[in-house]
Amino acid sequence: MLPVLTMLLQAAADTAEKGWVATWIDKFFDPAWNIAHGPTIWAAILVILVATGFGLPTPEDIWLTLAGFSAYKQAGDKFVWYYFVAAFFACTTANLIGDSVAWWMGRRYGFAIRDRFKFMRRMLNEKRMLKVQGWFDNYGNWTVFFGRQLAGIRFVSFFTAGTMRVPWLKFVLFDFLGCFVSIPVWLTLGALAAIYGQDFLKKASSTASISILGGAVVAIAIFLVVIKVRSRRRARQAEELLAADQPLKPDAPAAKTEPQAP
Repeated sequence: MLPVLTMLLQAAADTAEKGWVATWIDKFFDPAWNIAHGPTIWAAILVILVATGFGLPTPEDIWLTLAGFSAYKQAGDKFVWYYFVAAFFACTTANLIGDSVAWWMGRRYGFAIRDRFKFMRRMLNEKRMLKVQGWFDNYGNWTVFFGRQLAGIRFVSFFTAGTMRVPWLKFVLFDFLGCFVSIPVWLTLGALAAIYGQDFLKKASSTASISILGGAVVAIAIFLVVIKVRSRRRARQAEELLAADQPLKPDAPAAKTEPQAP
C-alpha cells in the first residue's frame, strides 16, 4: 500500500507543474518509472487477473495488454524475449489460479449457488448457461478452450466445467491451451501500444482532455441521478405494499376448511 501512496503523491506534485494528462502520459511511458514501480504494477496486474477468473467484472484483456506494455517498458523500451516469456507464464499462472477457483465453485456448489448469492444470478443467467451447456454437448472439454477466448462467457464456461465434474488436470490442460493462444496476442498489443501510443495520446490529449473531464463529470451526475431515482422508486413500492397490507414473502397455504353440514 505504501508504494502506491508514494507513487500517487509524487504524481500529484508533478501534476501541479504541468497538465495532468501530459504528466500521466510521460510517467506511464517512462521506462525508468515503470522499472521503479515494477513490483507494484505486476502485483496489481496478477491479483486482478486471478480475481477475473472467478467473477471480477473487469475485462482481463486490458490487464494482459498492460502486462505486455510493462514488459516492453521494463526491458528498457525494447523487445527482450525472456521478459515476454516471463510475462506470459506469470499471466497464465494467475489466470489458471482464478479459473480453477471458478471450476471449484461449480464442483462444490453447483448451480444452486445462484440461490445463495444474488450476484451469481447475473453471471450465471439462463442464456449463458444454455449456450455453454450446448457447447459441452457438442464440443466436450474444448468448451473450456473456446470459453477462454470469449469475454463475458469465461466464468460460465469454467464454472460449468466444475458442475460437469471435468477432472481438474484435464480442465487446466484445455485452459492452458486457451491461454497459449490468447495471451501472446494481448502481450503483443501491449508492446505495440508502448511503441506507438505515446505520440498518439499526446496529440489526442491536447484537444480531448477538457472533453474527457466534462464527460466524466456528466457520467457521474447521471449515475447519481439514476441511483436516486431507483431508491425513490423502491421506497414508493415499499410504501404501496405496506398500504395494501401485502406480505413481502408468500405465506403458507391456508388449511382447507371442511364444509359445514346443512
